Amino acid sequence: MDRSAERILTSLQAWKDTANEEMYRFLGIAMLMPRARKLALHEYWSREALVKTPIFGEFMSRDRYLTILRMLHFSDNIPNSGDRLHKIRPVVDYLRATFRHTLVPFQNLCIDESLMLFKGRLFFKQYIPSKRNRFGVILFVICDCETGYILDFIVYTGSDSDIADQNCDLGESGDIVSTLINSYLEKGYILYVDNWYTSPALFCWLHDRATNACGTVRRSRKNMPKMEEK
Repeated sequence: MDRSAERILTSLQAWKDTANEEMYRFLGIAMLMPRARKLALHEYWSREALVKTPIFGEFMSRDRYLTILRMLHFSDNIPNSGDRLHKIRPVVDYLRATFRHTLVPFQNLCIDESLMLFKGRLFFKQYIPSKRNRFGVILFVICDCETGYILDFIVYTGSDSDIADQNCDLGESGDIVSTLINSYLEKGYILYVDNWYTSPALFCWLHDRATNACGTVRRSRKNMPKMEEK
């Protein structure tokens, strides 16, 4: 038996049921970790003077945290389900629904992509050299410009992403916009986007649905008017 299997077996043998209070502490630790970054997970519980952060040990022991982390599942392990997010699908769907219904946005909205840092093994992990993190998972998000609040998001997993095909010749970027802004059409909102999304077809589609739009453009985009070099 290898060491990994031994650790899993030891965790199973040492397992004891958790409760709401302990799970709140577990989530609190997970959210606190980016505020006190370490080079390795076990360093959050280190007693070395140069790296120790006592609050983590006061919340929960290292072994208990690692045991819960190893056992944490949000759905059954169903092989070949066809959904690349099936292991976290309940969480993703719950967050999207909660974000949409928590805030009524102001007039100005913005759609852009965000690269969430991830260096592990993942089929749909992306590499974007222009981003600060470079490796990670792409999220397409729609935000309220006044507050910066995320109203909805799409996790990009490739061809099976949660993107609705509007059959309006909008292209992939246009379909992303139409999916995210669907709940805010016909209400007089103004959308701001960058040149990857901007196109005459998309802006006409939005205008027909009482939604104004503004964004930088690419001269090479289909149906764009002829422009000078500058």
